[in-house]
Amino acid sequence: MALGLLNRFRLTLANDNNERRAELTEHLAELRTRLLRSALYLVIGAIVGWIVFPQVYHYLAEPILTALAHAARRSPGQVHILQPSTFVFHSFTGPFFLRLKLGVFGGLVIAVPLIVMELWGFVAPGLTPAERKPVRMIAPFSVLLFVIGASLAFWVMRAAVAWFMSYLGDFPNAILLQDPEDYIMFVAKMVLAFGLMFQLPIIMMGLGKVGIIRSAMLQKYWQYLVVGIFILAMIVTPSNDPFSMIVMAIPMVLLFVISIWLVKLVEPKQS
Repeated sequence: MALGLLNRFRLTLANDNNERRAELTEHLAELRTRLLRSALYLVIGAIVGWIVFPQVYHYLAEPILTALAHAARRSPGQVHILQPSTFVFHSFTGPFFLRLKLGVFGGLVIAVPLIVMELWGFVAPGLTPAERKPVRMIAPFSVLLFVIGASLAFWVMRAAVAWFMSYLGDFPNAILLQDPEDYIMFVAKMVLAFGLMFQLPIIMMGLGKVGIIRSAMLQKYWQYLVVGIFILAMIVTPSNDPFSMIVMAIPMVLLFVISIWLVKLVEPKQS
């Protein structure tokens, strides 16, 4: 009798282990498929970015071209500025790699919403209907925040470039030899930094959902967290100028206040 029970227990345990292995294998296969699809989205996005490069380059270069033209009109005879078409590459490979880098960056921006959808598709089956309801809004909310942050970054770039260019008039007969790759990648980093930093509510909602942070804790230590936001803005802002840092930090403080309310909505209720 005891031997039969023991064999039945071993058989049940073996079946459970086999089911878990099969389930794990299925999850890994699905994860691989979704990662491959995400990589494909990135490649397709990069191809699109390569094709529309002239339009994107003109759009990103517009702030410095406008600032150059304005500086030339403002201080004639005091400063000699190259025409906008005289950007200077320091290597014959520069034009190709600039187009390639900007294409990959554009591909990443295009692919992000689709990658978020793949992530949601992988996570959603493991959530209860009650958990899916708030999480379902994460993807569009994340994209919206990224677009707002990127748009703010481009506005900041206009003001920052104009401010830096205003000092060129202090040097008579100065010539600005601007490498377009350095400038364009600087703008791209600025846009990416602002877009990612605006994901703060999404990150805090996730941490609140799993119980790592709580709204009461955020309310208690909000002064220190606001100081931390300003320090973080100073670190991640590529230009490192006070104007860009403040313009990034102020909306982030606003998003932080909103995040406290969002965390309160999704955090596990204390019994």
